[in-house]
Amino acid sequence: MHRFSLASIVALVTLNFSGLAFGQNPAPGMQMVPVQNVTLDQALAGVRWQGRVPSPASIGDKTPVVMIYASWCPKCNAWSPELFAQIHEMIRDQPVVLFAINADETTRGVSYAVERNLVGPNIFHGDDPSIVQRMGFQSELFMYSVFKDGMQAGRSSAGSYFPKNDGTKEFSIVRDMKSGMGGSFSILTTDMSPRLREILWPAEIGAKLDERSLISLRKNMDESLADEFNSAVTDYLNRQIETIKTSREGTIPQQIKGYEIAEMVATDFKSTPQGRACRELVDKLEEDEVFQNELTAKKLYDQGKQKANSPVTLKRMMGRVISRYADTHYGQEAQKAIDAVQ
Repeated sequence: MHRFSLASIVALVTLNFSGLAFGQNPAPGMQMVPVQNVTLDQALAGVRWQGRVPSPASIGDKTPVVMIYASWCPKCNAWSPELFAQIHEMIRDQPVVLFAINADETTRGVSYAVERNLVGPNIFHGDDPSIVQRMGFQSELFMYSVFKDGMQAGRSSAGSYFPKNDGTKEFSIVRDMKSGMGGSFSILTTDMSPRLREILWPAEIGAKLDERSLISLRKNMDESLADEFNSAVTDYLNRQIETIKTSREGTIPQQIKGYEIAEMVATDFKSTPQGRACRELVDKLEEDEVFQNELTAKKLYDQGKQKANSPVTLKRMMGRVISRYADTHYGQEAQKAIDAVQ
């Protein structure tokens, strides 16, 4: 009689159920888990990045998606190349950023995904087995979460799919990302030529874009591409100006965001008409005491949120904001943060 250890039985059961849950049957929709959602910063806090390291500029206004995977499941390995191929095919045209995280405890690194062509300009790779628990997933086998306004918005199986009329299937994560999920590009546009999109993708995910880099990028362009490039940069700067104008009529956070954009344009494109207009606005706001108080209050508030590792620390850090800037927007937000932990 064959004997199976408890570990062997658990492994067999897990393998059988993983075949049913991940990609074997059509199973679209959220797999909700009754645990607290986390911020994107919390979700990625323990990730060991391989290759490029993401930054807030990498995301911009694009929608972040975190997908975890592991390599130990044979049935998952049978369909994961198709999943990766679908993601690879469409992701560069979508305003999303995918964080592909290997959550396998025994096989570290990212070679499993990279060798199966899960690559793209807006895909970042890392590994971290602890991310499973941190994000509230029930398994490390091909799960994903979309993040809205910096917060986890649910948990889904990346192996779930939608059958298509031609007999093929479309994975749920691919359908989600194809929708854009409310994200938007900063520089790229839908009518850009493929050549120009390829050139500007690094800037879209955080590479420095300023007057000096523009000169370098133009060097090897033919006349047609250079004309398209110049028009794209002008349109980008004009969109920044419109965003800044709109922000002046918005909430304090929106006004501060507009100010930060104006600072960037004034510094990085100072010889352009847009840069000069932004410099005038920045100089004006630097003399506005009320607005400067809002800026300082935000800095203190953000620092407090980042450093607070307990309710006691949070109260102390938020108290600093209130003691100096009680009447500001972030002074009021600090009071709300204290009230929430009373």
